[in-house]
Amino acid sequence: MKKILQTGLILLVTIGLYSACTKMDATYKQYVVPGGLTYTQKATSPKAYSGLNRIKIAWLRGADPSVIKAKIFWNNFADSLAIDIPPAGDTISAMIENLEEKNYTFVIRTYDGKGNSSIPVEVVGGSYGVKYQAQLLTRPVNSTVINAKGVLTINWGGADISNGAFASEVKYTDVSGNIKSKIFSVDLKTSEITDLKPNTSYQFRTIFRPDSLSIDNFYTSYSDGGLFSFDKKDWKIIAYSTQHSAGDNAVTNFIDGTDATRWHTCAGCSSYPHFATIDMGVERIITQFGVWRTTFETGGDDRGPDKFQFFTSIDNTNWVDQGTFNFNRLINGEQRYLTPNNPRARYFKFVGISGPQSYMVLGEISAYGL
Repeated sequence: MKKILQTGLILLVTIGLYSACTKMDATYKQYVVPGGLTYTQKATSPKAYSGLNRIKIAWLRGADPSVIKAKIFWNNFADSLAIDIPPAGDTISAMIENLEEKNYTFVIRTYDGKGNSSIPVEVVGGSYGVKYQAQLLTRPVNSTVINAKGVLTINWGGADISNGAFASEVKYTDVSGNIKSKIFSVDLKTSEITDLKPNTSYQFRTIFRPDSLSIDNFYTSYSDGGLFSFDKKDWKIIAYSTQHSAGDNAVTNFIDGTDATRWHTCAGCSSYPHFATIDMGVERIITQFGVWRTTFETGGDDRGPDKFQFFTSIDNTNWVDQGTFNFNRLINGEQRYLTPNNPRARYFKFVGISGPQSYMVLGEISAYGL
């Protein structure tokens, strides 16, 4: 009798459980997709390429042939772009234009012909615009030197690499009259232009790329190349008044490229005026020149002239007086002087007129122009 009761109780429990499960299946049956959900292949290895108020989204094509469309969402799904997936190619890409300058999170979904989608894939990128452009600094030119053969050497200052400066562009007119542009890496301290049209200048600007994935370059405004310094390696002193001795006092020290040496005229055996005539090796347009007192002595030497004259010539026979100038013999550093008529000349003559001693001591002279 006891076994019959136990068997009956087990049967009742089993019937109850089956009934409960049947009701549960009926409740959730409406949410079950026969055969399960279908997902298309997601975007593989997506990247966001920054640009000027635009961003390029790209990813690798997957192996799923059913994928025919994709949709890119941004601004918390408030904006989107739908694209067709072409039947061939290794990479899928889409350009999103007219973007505000800021960072974005993009969500990519792919779709098949039945509307089935992939799981979402996120990629982060940013666009650049006027705010970024406004903070870019042009890489400065420290000096520009031109030699007798017309080779221009640009000596660059530091570049704004923290903001993405990677190159300088130089625009100039070549010897045939054509406008040319050359690109030089910011890794270079000096750059050469070998075919510049004589007596013309150049312009330069700096090129930036804000990050390694940028599809656009950014540029500063063009700056003028300014005056050229004439290369003194081409110069020769062809006449002079006196020198105290060769070596430390030689007249050639007047054009050796440093004010740390000196031209010392003969002490006790010379008096003003003192002069030196220089052949630059080629005709130039001289717009200004510079004179230094010497720093050969500690602190500088004040035995330079108070006044001097500057003459120019094309043929070393006919000379044009470019003026009389005051010189401050008490300060170090270059003192610049403008030539009023921007003369064309191959030769120039420096003439010291007066000073505190009968002799004269000077450091260096330079000439500038085109």
